[in-house]
This record gives sequence, structure tokens and C-alpha cells, in this order.
Amino acid sequence: MPDAPDSVPQDAVAPPSAPSRERGQAMVEFAAVLLPILLIIVGIIQFGLIFGANVTLTNAAREGTRAATIARYDNELPRASNDINRCTSALDAARQSFGLMNAASPNFNVKRPCPANSGTDLNGDGLHDRWVNGDVTVSLCSSMAMPSSPCPDAGTYCTLTDAAGFLVQVTLTYRSDIIVPFMGDILSTDGGGRFVQHASATMVVN
Repeated sequence: MPDAPDSVPQDAVAPPSAPSRERGQAMVEFAAVLLPILLIIVGIIQFGLIFGANVTLTNAAREGTRAATIARYDNELPRASNDINRCTSALDAARQSFGLMNAASPNFNVKRPCPANSGTDLNGDGLHDRWVNGDVTVSLCSSMAMPSSPCPDAGTYCTLTDAAGFLVQVTLTYRSDIIVPFMGDILSTDGGGRFVQHASATMVVN
């Protein structure tokens, strides 16, 4: 019996078939296309989260303003105490409407109850007209150009009696997390890399 050859001649090895080459090329093309597609998908998700947060924040501002309009005025307390209670009522109602959004720092920075030193005297008569508690601002005003406009710095509500019939405006600020790294380069973000959103609502005090 003749001995088996030690090696197979090089010309005896069959070249790769055409289907194998096509499968390899398809995998390379798929890998090149997959990353951009994934980035587009997560980008859509990111914008969806931001839009959802904006809708929720707008609703929270309305709920906070509604709570401020019906806050009970206690004649046995000074106006300053009643105003702090009104601010706190607006804060509580807004946070309860946040749903799945984070109602705590760093996304939403507030103190509860509204601090006594958060009020500002806009008319120079010794009475506070605006209360800024971190990301919540509550303003009382007698009139405004448009419901979406901020309460003016002059002509705001200033009286020792109840605020019934005047306007109360609640403005909220929220910082949405950015889950897609390159989105932070496209969107305007704060120092913490979060997208800042604002929402306001104005109603008449009952």
C-alpha cells in the first residue's frame, strides 16, 4: 500500500464559494448600518422623553396654579403667612402631578414649605408679591398683557386683604436627564448636562 501524502497540494484546496463571500459582505454592511440606526432610535426615544416631560410639566403648572387659586385665606393669620401657605399649596399640587418624573433634586430643586424669605416686594410697599422657591415661582398680579406673559414687576397685587379676584401665576422649572451622549451637544443644557424646561399657568384667585 502506498504511503499517504504528507500534505495536500496547494492547487488542490478549493477557493471559497460565492455564497460565502456574499454572506461575509452582508455582515460587514449590516454592522456599518446598525450603529447609525441605533443612534436614530435612541434619539427618537430621547426627544419623546423630553416632549413627555414638557406635557407633564405644563399640566403640573396648571395643577399648582389651581391649588393656589383655592388656597384658603385665614383672617387670623398675617398676609405673609397666608401667602407662604399659598406657595406651599401650589408646590404640593405641582409635585403630585409629576407622575414618573423625578420631583426631587437634581431635576427639581425646591424646599417645603416655601421659605419665609422667598418673597420679593416688587412695588416697594413692604408687601411681597412674588415667591421664588428654587424651581417654583408664585406671583400675584392685578393684570397682565397676556395669560402666557410673566406677571409684571409693577402693578402687582399689593393689599392686606385676601387676593380674591386677582391673578396668580405659577412657573415651574424642570431639568430632564439626557440619556443619549451626543444629544447634549445638540440641545442646550445646564452645568449638569440636563435639558432645562419651563412651564407657566395663570388663573384668577377665587
